[in-house]
Amino acid sequence: MKRIVTLATASAVCALLATSVTQADDYSSGIVTKAPAETYTDVEFGSGWYLRGDISYNFDGQNESGSSSITPSSGGSFAVQADYDDAVGVGVGAGYQINSNLRAELNLASIFSSSFDGTSSQLYNAILESGGVATPTTTGGTRRIEADYQVASLIASANIDLGTFGAFTPYVGAGAGIARIEYNETETLSCVPFSSTVTCVDPAGSVGETVERVNTSQEAQWTYAYQLTAGTAIAVDERTSLDLSYSFTQIGNGDTINYADGTAIAQDGVKLHQIKAGFRYSLN
Repeated sequence: MKRIVTLATASAVCALLATSVTQADDYSSGIVTKAPAETYTDVEFGSGWYLRGDISYNFDGQNESGSSSITPSSGGSFAVQADYDDAVGVGVGAGYQINSNLRAELNLASIFSSSFDGTSSQLYNAILESGGVATPTTTGGTRRIEADYQVASLIASANIDLGTFGAFTPYVGAGAGIARIEYNETETLSCVPFSSTVTCVDPAGSVGETVERVNTSQEAQWTYAYQLTAGTAIAVDERTSLDLSYSFTQIGNGDTINYADGTAIAQDGVKLHQIKAGFRYSLN
């Protein structure tokens, strides 16, 4: 009986030791399983933002009224037709896709140097000498305007995407901002006496002599601008799209350009028609 109790006790001790060793092995294995205390969500940097760049061809530019208003020193005013030469421009900008249809953009654009010229008939003060008597009169002539100009604009716009059809996403947009116009303008006055006994007074000349006077002015002016656009994006890949568009840009009236002789050119604003080709690059 005593032997049986001893064997039972020894067996219990061995089982206890075996359990302790197994637990020690599990502990020393270093494997600890623990559920995460909180959940993390990935946030995509740059989501919704994109960059853009354009090359523009500016055609059919003209003053707002189709002419420049000229006020001569003798008073009154008249118009000179002023059609601007075609020119090339560039633009850069950034935009944000607010939702699937609405985008906001800020664009900085520059039109390389272009020019315009116009000629108008003009009456000049003159003196008619007859029989030793000088009588005030007028005589005919012309006034020619030649100018180079450069335009830079900063315009904020809202654009509405009209849906995606395959790779094409047409859109329309409208915007407003500021513009800077730099003019280098030359005015040529040509007085032509109607007879050999007439003297041009303004510009001054000799009896029977055709006279020319040239005035120049260079000014930079700030004014408002607004723009209407229609175009389409053409998807190239997930991030890049080609952008083809037409835009109408109205540059507001500038300050009057004054010459030393008292004449002045009133800048009536500039209308620009542009075709643009560029790209958009998404920062998503």
